[in-house]
Amino acid sequence: MKKLALIISIVFILSIATVVFADGSKTPAQAKNISSVEIDGSKVTATASSLVEIAEYDSNLTTSVFVLSGKSSEGVEISIYTKKDNKEAFSQQGLVEKFTVGKSGYFAKKIDVNEGTTYILVVAKKDSDIQLSLLKVSYEKKESFLAKVEKAISNFISSLGK
Repeated sequence: MKKLALIISIVFILSIATVVFADGSKTPAQAKNISSVEIDGSKVTATASSLVEIAEYDSNLTTSVFVLSGKSSEGVEISIYTKKDNKEAFSQQGLVEKFTVGKSGYFAKKIDVNEGTTYILVVAKKDSDIQLSLLKVSYEKKESFLAKVEKAISNFISSLGK
C-alpha cells in the first residue's frame, strides 16, 4: 500500500511539473501578407496591407480548434478560406466564413482544423482595397499526459489484482 501511495504521489508531482513547463517552448507566429492568390481559378491581387491586423497565434495546435482573432475597422468584409495541400488553390468549397466587421473593430472566429497542416487565407475587402493574409497551422493529435497517467495507474492496479 505504501508503494502505491508513493507511485501516485510521484505521478502527481510529475503531472504538475509537466503542466507548469508545457507552454515554455511555444513561439507565437504572425500572419504573412501576400501579394496575390488564386481562388477558384481567378487571381486576386492585394492592393492594401493595413485593412486588418491579425493577432499573433500559436502555429502548433494542441486541439483541433483554431481561433482566428484580430482588429480591423468597421465595415471591412472578411472572408476566411482553408485548404490542406500547399499545391492546391483555394476554392469556394474551402470558404469557412464571410462576415463584416462591426463597430468595435475586433473579431474572433473559430476554425476547425484536421490533423496535419492547414493553410488559412484571410481576404479583407473595403471599397476597392483588398488585403490578403496567409496563416499556417499544424495539429498533431496527441494523447494528453493525464490520459497516459490514468492508463498507467489503471494498468498498475490491474496487475496488482492478478
